[in-house]
Formats: sequence, structure tokens, C-alpha cells
Amino acid sequence: MQRNFILNIGLSTLTTIIALTNSIAPTFSQMIIGDLPDTSTQEKTENSQSDKVTFLCKEIFDPAGESNIPATVAWVPKRNGHVRLIGWKSQYFSTWSPEKRCESVTKNFQKYYDEGRLDYLSTGKRNGYPVICAAKQGESCTKDNHLFTIKHGHNPKIVLQRLLGIFEGQSSTVLYQSSGKQLHVEMQNVFDNAPLVEVEDSTN
Repeated sequence: MQRNFILNIGLSTLTTIIALTNSIAPTFSQMIIGDLPDTSTQEKTENSQSDKVTFLCKEIFDPAGESNIPATVAWVPKRNGHVRLIGWKSQYFSTWSPEKRCESVTKNFQKYYDEGRLDYLSTGKRNGYPVICAAKQGESCTKDNHLFTIKHGHNPKIVLQRLLGIFEGQSSTVLYQSSGKQLHVEMQNVFDNAPLVEVEDSTN
């Protein structure tokens, strides 16, 4: 009888230990699921990085002047090519050389793009000077979205159209909108539809 009593106590203790262990330890499936890394966020990040547009200052051939000029171009990964944005022709600007202006403004393009603010190129005035800026639809040009300044006496809408090659027909597929005194050029349309160009160094 004493032996049965001891056996019952032992079984009861073992059952309690097993129950306690199960309540504390995760199941095998929980352990497996818990150990699996969440790849969805990583994949999204990698995809967004692979589609990222990069802005560069490169030499391109300008048919109008029949010579090479510095230009702000965009490397568009999904098209595996460069899109011409701004050809830097000095008659629209003062002080800086076309090369220096190209380098400076190209950095601004990249900055606004990385910040998610480069929806449109637009036109306006700041401190009495005509300017080109990176803007949302209907947004005015301010110090916070300013890209570059144009010489007095030039219409910024016409300058932007000419710099983009719209008047020369080089970017005839680019859609742009004119609203009152402002011009809005949709950048995604430029990336998707503007002609690809050859640059001096074709690597991105």
C-alpha cells in the first residue's frame, strides 16, 4: 500500500512538471514561426532601392548648338538608361559656369527626390527673380523647394520648356501643364516617357 502511495505521488509530480513545462515552453510550430525572419519589409526595401532614380551631371550632345554641354540627367533603372532633364545653356544664367551650376542643381534634384518632394518641376518668382522649383501640384516656389534662379528678363515658363527640350521636340512625349503663371512638368512622366540619351560616361 505504501508502495502504491509513493507511485501515485511520483506520477502526480511528473504530470505537474510536464504541464508546467508545456505552459512555459513554446510549441515547435511557434518556435519555427518565431524564428523565421520577416522578409516582406526587406524585399520591399530592396525593390524600392533597385527602382531608385539617380541624378547625375554629365556631358551630352546638344543638337541646337552642335556641341557637348553639361546636363542634369536621370538614371532610370527600369528603363536601363539616362533621361535628359536640364541642358545647361549659359545664356539663361549669370555668375556660375554651366558646369558649376549643373553640379549644384543636380545635387538639389537628388535631395528633393530622396525626400519624396520631386513630383513636378514648376515656375515662379522669389525675391523678384524668376525661379524653377520642385513642387507638389499647385504649390508655389519657396526657399524650401527652390532648384535654381534664372536671369532677369527671361520668362521662367519658356526657359523651363526650352531647357527640357520641349520646344525643340526632343521631349515631345513629356506631359506638362500650364496653370496661370505657373508651369507644372510631371516628373514621373519624364522618367517614363522622355527619350533616352547617350552620355559621355554611360555607366550609372
